[in-house]
Amino acid sequence: MRIGSHALREQPSERGTALDRGAGALTRMQRADGSWEGECVWCPMLTAQYTITAEIIGVKINPSRRAGILAHFLATRNDAGLWGLHPFDEGSLFVTTLVYVAARLLGASESAEWLQGARQMFEREGGVQRIPTWGKVWLALLGLYPWEGVNPILPEVWALPARFPLHPANYYCHTRSIYLGLAVLYGQRFVASNIPVCSALRTELYAGRYDRIDFPAFASSVREKDAPFRASNGLRVLFGLSRLYERIQLESVRARVLHGLRQRMRSDLRASSYLSLSPVNGLLSILALWSNDPNDADIEEAVAGLDAWFWEDAEEGSRVAGAGSVCWDTSFALQALSIVPMAGSTEALARGSSFLAGQQIAEASFDYRAANRIDPTGGWCFSEVRHGWPVSDCTAEALIALLQTQPECLGQEDTARACRFILRCQNPDGGFGSYEPSKTSIPLEWMNPSEMFGGCMVERSYVECTASSLIALREVQNRYPNLLRHRIQHAIERARTFLVEAQNLDGTWDAAWGVQYIYGTMFGVRGLLAGGVAPSDQRVRKACRWLLAHQRPDGGWGEHHTSRQMRRYVDAPEGLPVQTAWALITLIEAREPNVAALVRAAGFLELTQLESGEWPDGQFVGLFFETALLNYRLYRQYFPVMALALLRRFLTDHEQPGRPHASPAPSSRP
Repeated sequence: MRIGSHALREQPSERGTALDRGAGALTRMQRADGSWEGECVWCPMLTAQYTITAEIIGVKINPSRRAGILAHFLATRNDAGLWGLHPFDEGSLFVTTLVYVAARLLGASESAEWLQGARQMFEREGGVQRIPTWGKVWLALLGLYPWEGVNPILPEVWALPARFPLHPANYYCHTRSIYLGLAVLYGQRFVASNIPVCSALRTELYAGRYDRIDFPAFASSVREKDAPFRASNGLRVLFGLSRLYERIQLESVRARVLHGLRQRMRSDLRASSYLSLSPVNGLLSILALWSNDPNDADIEEAVAGLDAWFWEDAEEGSRVAGAGSVCWDTSFALQALSIVPMAGSTEALARGSSFLAGQQIAEASFDYRAANRIDPTGGWCFSEVRHGWPVSDCTAEALIALLQTQPECLGQEDTARACRFILRCQNPDGGFGSYEPSKTSIPLEWMNPSEMFGGCMVERSYVECTASSLIALREVQNRYPNLLRHRIQHAIERARTFLVEAQNLDGTWDAAWGVQYIYGTMFGVRGLLAGGVAPSDQRVRKACRWLLAHQRPDGGWGEHHTSRQMRRYVDAPEGLPVQTAWALITLIEAREPNVAALVRAAGFLELTQLESGEWPDGQFVGLFFETALLNYRLYRQYFPVMALALLRRFLTDHEQPGRPHASPAPSSRP
């Protein structure tokens, strides 16, 4: 459990430039153990699912957390009294339904004023039967939706040979982990009992029509605004074939398959120190094990592991984060501060580097081949080392941070192990996957059953992971020229080719983990430069021209989150400090000669900075699966600090007169 860091805003700012104030605030955010971590904010879906799980398995949520969860639900309502996948969502039937159910389980009255927006939505929709499949499953667990109305999630698919192209082992790791839990729960048609409020909920959710609804007819029917990725015709055929199989499947076969899947789930829990890959699959794993045996020995530790995902404070209540980001945040904080010579930074860098070096996975603690995973040895996780799921770009950014700050914390052998992990993630096209390389060349997105999310079926090559990996390998090459020399050089050349081919005609790159063209272009340009492409190269200059063309009159940049789905750049209503920092970092590293544009960007960052030295919170510029917006709370601090530090060094190196923020264009604080 983490305590929110909002109180930091009240601390007095340091005297000096925006860079000095920003770096000072970033240093104050460092924890006693040397790490940095900001909350990874998603939506109240996770907190609602935690509440439902606790109710089903009989875990009593303590009064303080119960009150905090209700406070969080209140704090995350939109103006219509609904809840969405992100704060700018006009209202998702999926999220609103789960929050409503969770609130009622926590004791909120059906007549509570703050729940009336949800009640009105249910009335307008004629009930919640057109909720996406994930919602149908969570309702089915409570007996609020019959399993007959859920599209098949066959556990027997896992019993097919792993070389079968459609085997779940080939899915993206988050997808296969989630559907492992869903398959077990669907396979046994688990329904919780003895939850009194569920009788009233049937009336409230379906406007009194529950007994008259033909639920099987709604299996593939989803509210349009909740389903940007509807089931393909091919997937509908698979659902039909699966229903035929359900009529003839042998109970003995299913029981054997379910037993094997629970064992797999148990192994996954232990391999992640009971944190689970994500809170979603962790909750599903707990339910799947408990539904078979409430006294299962792994449940207690798995429930305790859920605490690691919690953040709690007075402003936003108690909530489950979308991810843990301690290694990711610590890596970028170190990189930013390493450019800023200031009092206290030496100690901060030493403590941070020592912490980060200790987060490298020394060796595999489980049979990764049996788990259909790659060897995690040498990698860093997005979260902490005990999480056990290392990522290519997390490993790369940690390696960059350590080589730039305290390389002696790592040493040559540990550096080699990190490189080997990164190299294991490279795909045949030269790009890098995230947790692992792609396991199949056969497109599987047509099988996407989630309806709400896209690009989630298989690992692929990502611009961000490729660029980070390429930069890290170049840093290693510069420090240890003979270390894995031929493998690293070959990997760099292939990665550079991938980035060249991935560039769009307008000079941008598509991102997968941030919004969108500004984020992708930062990585694309930095990756090309690390790959040996000169700043004067026409591909780099084209990217810079695109960025400059989208600079706002106030000096900032602001890209709307819909750019990803629209497949074109969409202006945000105002400039955002994080995206401005991304653009400024890109232009500086590309040695942009238009210094006036750089100075105006720095001016925007100064004018949007708070008295505490921080920048405003609430910048949802992280992204995953195309529709899920995230607010990485420390992005607002270390990226602006990095940008301003790079600009100070750039102007000093080129003997440019004046301070970076001397002549900003007129701007107002957001």
